[in-house]
Amino acid sequence: MPTTKKPQSLRGKVALWASVLVVFVVAILLVTILVKPSGQSEPSSPVAVETPKEEGGCNVPAGDTSSKPAIPKDLRWKAEKGWTWPVSDTYGPTKTKDGFPACFARSPLGAALTAVSLNVSGNLINARKAGEFYAVNSKGKEVLLAKTPDKAAMTTPVSYSGFIVDSFTEDEASITLVSATAASSSGYAGLPLTFRWVDGDWKLKVLDDGSTFVGQPPTPVKGGFVEWSDTNG
Repeated sequence: MPTTKKPQSLRGKVALWASVLVVFVVAILLVTILVKPSGQSEPSSPVAVETPKEEGGCNVPAGDTSSKPAIPKDLRWKAEKGWTWPVSDTYGPTKTKDGFPACFARSPLGAALTAVSLNVSGNLINARKAGEFYAVNSKGKEVLLAKTPDKAAMTTPVSYSGFIVDSFTEDEASITLVSATAASSSGYAGLPLTFRWVDGDWKLKVLDDGSTFVGQPPTPVKGGFVEWSDTNG
């Protein structure tokens, strides 16, 4: 399978977010606390998508494995409780497992869609259970779960803008989830996340201290990331 690799930058402990962690300690959801919707245009008519039925194993095509994958024609926006987020019937989520969206393409796009579903699930379903489901079993996962509230976070809805492919192999994908925010000089904020391919799906990699990345979070700029609004004509 083709691979693309770029060094993921801007990593180290995020001291600036320490006060935020006191209020809400789930590292995978920090972007939902810091990022306030900026008024950037959202899809005009979000489509409420039926949750896929609970099923067994995944069988999802990988699709484009380049660093700037094309957005699939079947990308659409699911809507619930003021939140809207991208989903694809082809590349994920294609099923649910344990009540969570699952089964994503083994590609950068699949990892990016996993990041969105993880983030939304922690806010609308249950933060701790989302961590249990999406994170790779590890010492770091246990540390993360120990300080994660056992409830839905329900923070201010995030305006999901796109993603950056920092590195990709068939076994590991590092992506930066990009959201719009008026608080950033560029109008965007980034949340770096790394996923491992485990038992046929992407799972979040958590560091031993319970964090999901190190360093300062990046400040993406327009044109520097793959936008969900990009279509294939």
